[in-house]
Amino acid sequence: MNAFHIIVACSCLLSQCIFAKTTIQDLQQNTRTQTRVMVVGSYHLSNVTTPLNASSLQSVVNTINKFNPTAIGVESLRPQDIITMINSGDTYQDVITGFVGSALIKLARATQEQLGITANQAIQQLEALTAQSDLSEEQRARAVSLAIASYNKYVALLHWQRLNTPIGSDVISPEINRYLEQLAEKNNEINHLANPLATASAINTLYPIDDHLDKDMYPTVVAQLMDSYKASEYAVEFANSEYVSKPVALAAEAEKTGDWLSLYAWMNSEEYISQTLDKEWRMFIDKDLDVNPALARVALWEVRNLNMASNIMRVVASHIGGNIVIIVGASHKAYLDQYLENMIGVSVVQFNDYLPQE
Repeated sequence: MNAFHIIVACSCLLSQCIFAKTTIQDLQQNTRTQTRVMVVGSYHLSNVTTPLNASSLQSVVNTINKFNPTAIGVESLRPQDIITMINSGDTYQDVITGFVGSALIKLARATQEQLGITANQAIQQLEALTAQSDLSEEQRARAVSLAIASYNKYVALLHWQRLNTPIGSDVISPEINRYLEQLAEKNNEINHLANPLATASAINTLYPIDDHLDKDMYPTVVAQLMDSYKASEYAVEFANSEYVSKPVALAAEAEKTGDWLSLYAWMNSEEYISQTLDKEWRMFIDKDLDVNPALARVALWEVRNLNMASNIMRVVASHIGGNIVIIVGASHKAYLDQYLENMIGVSVVQFNDYLPQE
């Protein structure tokens, strides 16, 4: 073989190397262990007017518990993001008012002063404390105070509800006790699904995975969209669709019968997940809304869900090989499932696969 043929042969080999494409799926197939993630699409229980008791949704909790969760993520704001929002002037004031509340901010600041620490120090100390498997009463009371100081109200509630003996006001203030008593009475997915599940599974923390940092742009986009939305015939059709009415009807039936499992089976079914895309979000794609603000609204919805997926992956990083449950509003599930299916080392598991066999 002469020099020319050697050069040609080497060039061919080089081109094959250049165009040998490795994909994320290739890496996924070769991952040595998988972390399983179950995204549970939930009805927003705040819409239920009848007070729910601690065992109202026990059938749903029992179904999730068959998955043997090792970590739980919930649709609330990360303390780090709350701190960012508080320090951003008026940009996120509506989010802070709606999702954090002035009562928690006031309590957090008072508790930070009492403990002599900053919010970030409270976050670090709480993470170290809840990483322990077996907490004493004093440690659990300390976790309540640290969680309040770090704007993490649901972790505070989780440990407050597990206290077995009265704790003096020098550890947990009367103001914190009153705040958590009121929080415990609210109908929501964290009180009636996440906290009972964490207690049943001996899990010491809940991971907030929600995100509202898109809300710096959101008001402008909504204002631009509103005229065409008010005039939209499809929006009226959507509001009267089975996609909207069936969960409400199933929830009303569950209030009467106590059968919440039927509602959750529907909202985690392939049919409902498909309708989330084809009914709810199709509205912004090719129906009768103004194109630019409609697509901007979709982009911001994806920003929120991508940030939520990123926060879920932070949980994955701390629980490699574990079983992670994420409890979110059902309209997020279609997006989160699809994003997570493309994550290396993640295996997406479905709630409905754990339903009781008929």
